[in-house]
Amino acid sequence: MNDRKLTRLFHAARNETPPAPNEGFAFLVMRQIQSDTGRAEPTVSDVLGMWFPRLAVMAAALIGICVISEAVLSSDAPSLSESAALLSEPLVAEN
Repeated sequence: MNDRKLTRLFHAARNETPPAPNEGFAFLVMRQIQSDTGRAEPTVSDVLGMWFPRLAVMAAALIGICVISEAVLSSDAPSLSESAALLSEPLVAEN
């Protein structure tokens, strides 16, 4: 794009009216300024937002540990069908 077209484009953009900000924009700006200066108390959602990545990693690690421990501990145990057969033997023998 040559300089003349670029200059005309900037001139046309300068003459346009800027779009209006969304509703509540001023409140969001003031809240961010207060949180940056340390005057505002963090809300519950702010704290959860800060801790969520750590909590998600810890939850995934806990689930992984539980799955691995279940697989290791159940490798020596009888299967479900064998356990059911062992439990039903006394009931079958009584009849």
